[in-house]
Amino acid sequence: MLNICISAKYFKEKSYVISIIFGEILGIEYNLQTSSDQSIYEITFDDKKIIIEDHFFNKMPGDLSYLSESNIPKEIKFSINTFSVETDIPIIFGIDKILVEEKKMITCGIDIFSSAFFLLSRWEEYVVTKRDKFERFQAKESFAGKQNLLHRPLVNEYAEMIWNMIIYLGYNQKKNPQNFEFIVTHDIDQPIRLVNLNMLAKSFLKNVLVFKDLIGGAIDIPTYLLNKFNPKFDRANSYDFLMQCSEQAGIRSVFNFQNSKKTKFDWGYKNNTKFLQNIFHAIKASGHVIGFHPSYYSYDNPELWKNEYEELCTLTKSEINVGRQHFLRFKVPNTWQIWEDNHMRNDSTLGFPRKEGFRCGTCSSYSVYNIITRKKLELKETPLILMDKTLMNYQKDVSTESFLKKFRELVAITKKYNGKFVLLWHNSVFDRKKYTTEFYKKLILYN
Repeated sequence: MLNICISAKYFKEKSYVISIIFGEILGIEYNLQTSSDQSIYEITFDDKKIIIEDHFFNKMPGDLSYLSESNIPKEIKFSINTFSVETDIPIIFGIDKILVEEKKMITCGIDIFSSAFFLLSRWEEYVVTKRDKFERFQAKESFAGKQNLLHRPLVNEYAEMIWNMIIYLGYNQKKNPQNFEFIVTHDIDQPIRLVNLNMLAKSFLKNVLVFKDLIGGAIDIPTYLLNKFNPKFDRANSYDFLMQCSEQAGIRSVFNFQNSKKTKFDWGYKNNTKFLQNIFHAIKASGHVIGFHPSYYSYDNPELWKNEYEELCTLTKSEINVGRQHFLRFKVPNTWQIWEDNHMRNDSTLGFPRKEGFRCGTCSSYSVYNIITRKKLELKETPLILMDKTLMNYQKDVSTESFLKKFRELVAITKKYNGKFVLLWHNSVFDRKKYTTEFYKKLILYN
């Protein structure tokens, strides 16, 4: 078994990130000890030793003094060494130094643990206050976004680098990492699409002016009228299709439903209608999952969040413990704490609306950390990696071929690190010409 010795200074933060890298990502048993005169991370087994230099927490006065925008690096360096999995390894904190003394000791100047903590805890989102018009932290304001690193799950790269060092020194125990999993989720913002004249006009004009599809435009009108009685033909009524695709791929779909009042950003649909009650029954009967999609204003409002959640559980007759925030609105650490306090098991909010990739620096599901209370929570974050509208709406002129290429690249990276690939595909985004049901099948069945 590995022995890891750290200083007592910032013990909670250090022990947390060590538990994620060794316990959750690599799946290695270890003993953790502290030493009053320790200024490094020291990993030992038998007569072998790995030293990871502390270039961050050791310099901080203590408590929460590290929570400052001034502590975020302005630039990044890269190290090329024999232990990194990729061609190079980014250095967020630390220096480019790898010293190997025979096969007994390795000294690493890259502060792997502080770098991983920075990415996983999202403390940069606490200290960087700039937001978009929806009060969301943006990819372009993130360190990884500025350094063009969002396509790399750096925490997983750091974990594998440590593993390679351990193996090099002769460690003969096996690791027990997480397994690759493809997770397809559907946020139900609109249970059906053609619900009013405004939506009818938008759909009609898109068909006629964008797709040059006169037949499609013509079909919208009777579909809108039929929706008053039976939304069978509405393009958003894709629940059966989505479940069938998942079943063909050997996976389960997660359908995240709202339960909110109508606002400028929430449809306020009623979950007690016969139509939705039938949908709930079909999802559960088929072995798929009902999740929670808290409303636009709930991400920092514990009472509103709780009321919506409890009523949804009642209306669906389900014990709901997974989901995602509406509009991907999130506040560190408040939103995570709300989910924790309501005994939720898993959140998948943390992906950037405008940019695909690894917002938390990982493709692994991991236990989250409240940077203010300094506690590791029971809640796990399984970060969102790709959302349909990221490439469809936010990034203009993305062809279906480019969409497929980006999707497959991200899946390949996630598989390489035994991660969990989380896709968000809304039930209401299908059209008749570009992002069709056939296109969706290519995505899902590729896995």
